Amino acid sequence: MSHPVERQKRPRKYPFANLQIGDHTVLDTIEGRHICGDCNRSRKFFCYSCYKPVGDLGEVLPKVELPLKIDIIKHKKEIDGKSTAVHAAVLAPEHVTIHTYPNIPDYRGEPGVVLIFPSSKSLTVPQLFERNVQLKIDDNYGLPKGHHMGTMLRRRMDEVEVTSEMEELSIKSHYTFGNLPIQRAVFIDSTWNQSRSIYGDERVRQLRTVVLQNRLSQFWRHQKGSPRWYLATIEAIHQFLLEVHVNAWGLNAAYRGLDNLEITEGFHQLAKPLTIATATEEDAVKRESPYNGQYDNLLFFFANMYDLIHKYYDHNELISYRRPI
Repeated sequence: MSHPVERQKRPRKYPFANLQIGDHTVLDTIEGRHICGDCNRSRKFFCYSCYKPVGDLGEVLPKVELPLKIDIIKHKKEIDGKSTAVHAAVLAPEHVTIHTYPNIPDYRGEPGVVLIFPSSKSLTVPQLFERNVQLKIDDNYGLPKGHHMGTMLRRRMDEVEVTSEMEELSIKSHYTFGNLPIQRAVFIDSTWNQSRSIYGDERVRQLRTVVLQNRLSQFWRHQKGSPRWYLATIEAIHQFLLEVHVNAWGLNAAYRGLDNLEITEGFHQLAKPLTIATATEEDAVKRESPYNGQYDNLLFFFANMYDLIHKYYDHNELISYRRPI
């Protein structure tokens, strides 16, 4: 890093505006490094080997309660210190577990488990909640004959469209944290090529696969060959939980956190009939209330690092933000 960038060449929207993220500037006040109490290694904010905050940071970090379990399968060649998967384990320790491949659970036979991964048979989150939607795709996802799933990973998954009248959609009020149609979601934390080898493992290959709504990534680290909508792991977890919550309990009409996230219009179309005006502020913060930022703090470290990167580098000059959409 050299000198902070004083101005942007082109105006841009701040992606985290109005998200319900705690004041992460506390991270900017931390000087030096601290010793992890478990492994005795020197770390800055948290130990990316033990998934625990260091120093006194644990006293001020937000703790995020999730509606289901999250398992992250990390490729052994993935660099721990550069992975955003650790953010989820630190901020939601009771719900997030990280496994290093090939040392992973055998998910065969466990009910309610899905793999977040695009495949030819992928479902959408609304479909998990039995909403009448479908992916807008051409034959073979618009790919030439002979192309396979590995190629499809580099192709943009089109939006979800509703195939019935919007007015017929409603929220099933019986959903709780304990009876969602998904009990565990598995994410793969790796490069494109590495993810294909993990997906081929029979312990995960039989899982139902789920594809997320398209959302432009704000990750500053460039990965060769990946499109702009290939999300960092923590972004993908946030997007998945957002979609689950909206389909289970709706979207708070007053919530403005989605305005700058650059999520595909298909998401907003599907969320529109599930948007609810909350009667009181007390109702708005309940865990099973319409979405009002309940999981936004998962981006606590991510947003802080984004701000730091953009303090020193011009957004429009970073290769990561100039990838194809």
